[in-house]
Amino acid sequence: MDFKVELKVIPNAKKELIEIKEGKIYCKVNAPPENGRANKRVIEMISDFLKCKRNDIEIFSGEKKKNKILLIKSENIFKKIKGWEQ
Repeated sequence: MDFKVELKVIPNAKKELIEIKEGKIYCKVNAPPENGRANKRVIEMISDFLKCKRNDIEIFSGEKKKNKILLIKSENIFKKIKGWEQ
């Protein structure tokens, strides 16, 4: 089963973190939004957070925008994603 997750990416952040505020997911990365570097870092951080393989996550839409939808292709992380819903 695949899951779609919406999030907002903040590139060039001083401190990297994933946070949930008012039901929205924010991913702060220190990589710049150039040549897909911030996108790559987002996938690394989300896969580490969910403890799944990096190739189980892809950017479904918003590749060149701050607001993105990720497609997560891993059933065993359903419970963590469910926890993101506020």
